[in-house]
Amino acid sequence: MILAVAALFTGACVAASVRRLHFVAELTRLDPAALVSGLHEAGERLPDEPVRALDATLRQSTGVEWERSVVEAVQHEPQARPAFLGEVMTELDYRARRWSRVPRVAASLASTGGFLLASLALRLGLAELAGPLLESDVPSVNSAVLDALDVVAMGMAGAACCVAVQHGARATLRAKLLAAEQLVDLLEGLASRNEGALATRGRRASLAPP
Repeated sequence: MILAVAALFTGACVAASVRRLHFVAELTRLDPAALVSGLHEAGERLPDEPVRALDATLRQSTGVEWERSVVEAVQHEPQARPAFLGEVMTELDYRARRWSRVPRVAASLASTGGFLLASLALRLGLAELAGPLLESDVPSVNSAVLDALDVVAMGMAGAACCVAVQHGARATLRAKLLAAEQLVDLLEGLASRNEGALATRGRRASLAPP
């Protein structure tokens, strides 16, 4: 009975940690690194319109609110663009912090719960023993100790899983945030280059003979 309770408790701790990993994986619906690579290729084929092409593609997709907000932000006037981009990155930072402490807390709960339930299992296993320990009581003592060790091992295994999930989430989050910053910088650069190209065309048109 105690072992089953320990299994349920440890499973809940691991599931909560995996939920944090899910939030990190869904931080952006599209992979920012893949978008950066695609924009570099599109910039070679469409040197003047890669941002507009990406905007049109995102408008036809679902679940890409953050990516769409980035594209919309870089298309604002240069004076207002930093404010809109700052708002977009703040939203990304908020998403990145969701359940950020859960794996660490879950690891602590799994290990502590394992020791507490092991103590309870040992106490229940030795409850019927009273007075001097007889040779016939040795199997009961061994069984109680083994049950307690099983519960402790389950708690420690759960804690190790939570810690592993936390490290995996941190590595994934670090890579995604770095790629997101590169994406914003690239989109901003493409938008500025497009504005410069349009300004150059405007000057040429104004200087052209009637």
